[in-house]
Amino acid sequence: MNRFSPNPNLSHLIHWTESEEDAFRKAREQDRPVMLFLAAFWCRYCQRMDEGAFSDRENMALLNAYFVSLRVENAKRPDIDARYNLNGWPTIAFLTPNGKLLAAANYLPSDEFKEFLLNVYMEYEQRKDELRLSDGIETVAMPAIQRAERALPSISSLRQIANSILALADPMNGGYGNGQKFIHAEANEFLLACYEATKDSRCLDHARLTLERMRAGPVYDQKEDGYFRTTTGADWTQPHREKLLAEQAGLLGNCLRLFRITQRPEYARMAEEIIGYLDTKLFDASKPAFFGCEDFLRRDEDARTDEFFTIIDDCVYTDANAQAIVAYLEAGAILNRPDHKTRALNVLDFLWRRNRSEHSGMFHYSDDASHARGLLSDQARMGIALVQAYRASNEVSFLERAKELAEFILLHLSNPGGGYFDRGKSALEFFGSRLSLIDQNGTTASFFLMLADVTKEQKHRDGALSALAAFSGDFAAYGLDAAPYGQALGEWLSRG
Repeated sequence: MNRFSPNPNLSHLIHWTESEEDAFRKAREQDRPVMLFLAAFWCRYCQRMDEGAFSDRENMALLNAYFVSLRVENAKRPDIDARYNLNGWPTIAFLTPNGKLLAAANYLPSDEFKEFLLNVYMEYEQRKDELRLSDGIETVAMPAIQRAERALPSISSLRQIANSILALADPMNGGYGNGQKFIHAEANEFLLACYEATKDSRCLDHARLTLERMRAGPVYDQKEDGYFRTTTGADWTQPHREKLLAEQAGLLGNCLRLFRITQRPEYARMAEEIIGYLDTKLFDASKPAFFGCEDFLRRDEDARTDEFFTIIDDCVYTDANAQAIVAYLEAGAILNRPDHKTRALNVLDFLWRRNRSEHSGMFHYSDDASHARGLLSDQARMGIALVQAYRASNEVSFLERAKELAEFILLHLSNPGGGYFDRGKSALEFFGSRLSLIDQNGTTASFFLMLADVTKEQKHRDGALSALAAFSGDFAAYGLDAAPYGQALGEWLSRG
């Protein structure tokens, strides 16, 4: 179901198509280009498109008469977002009926959007015979992928990843980069893992600096706990007011690991604060599961007051919930809180019952139904949660379920060139070829390694090696995206 700005708008009057299959079928039948609108639930500029350009009567008439309109949220379809995102949200991409990219832009006010529509329509009409003969997809920005010569994982690669992440570290404010700050919990986790393996104090010091500066700055919500997604200020000031489940879960894991390493009580307190926020604002006991995010909107946008109302993304995302499960299991053990463990196991059971198909693996999310089946990240993160649940409970059913997901990955997502594709085969192969992404392959390698530790089966160890051997070369080019891969690489090397 499409979702629109909570503020008054008319964008629902556009004839939005519910699925990409339907959109391209209609585009072929009606000989029209597809207008793909990539949005985020919490994105204020996406909401302004609804309130402005998409509520303009002339724009609506043009879209309904000459285009097929498809609306996609980044959280609901990360696979589509990875292929078409133009450096942020919203992204407006125009595609031919056979998936060729015509044009793309980010936020546009009403008049500029109208001009853009007219230009795209005229170009399509003038060139459609030529475009009809072209072969399929061009994406806005295809993520860099480097194919390995099946090279074995090496300590030199691990050092390169660690050095490249430390080179991005802000030594004054914590975090990474010197401009706008984002939560990069996986980079923190990688540094903490490096410290435990090597005792390199630089890694521990930067992770501690990052968490402490975040907790002391406006990126932390002093009133209701939890951390905002990003800040404009490099010193964690001027927050963008949205809180995402996946990022809270990642930070919770960071705090727990820091507490385990240092035994300093402030990190345990930070962990309990995050759990308090999640339990209060994002947990739905009726399922039970966690919602996707909380967004804050000003009551009076023009006055720029500090009065906000909140809306909740009430979708249940498998990958983010699996991250929360792992963090809650760790909290149960490290903080001696069996209630956190109980909550984690209850959510795990819900995901298995609600977000899974026997033949299609885990679905990505559910609302009134389950959607987006067979994405790699969901299988891997759910697999990790199941292995950790088995370790915490000795319940064999969790291990059997983890093995089932491993078989699904091996059977349906293996890349013949090495590693794993981010999604299964689609009826619309031209709508973005399958990708092997370094961060998702890193998470998958970690899953297979955890599973191999328990099952002692060679195929699970080989599954991890396939993901790790699929990447080589200049790991610095991947930036922070290499952190999950680096963590898995360290785990592999530590096992010998």
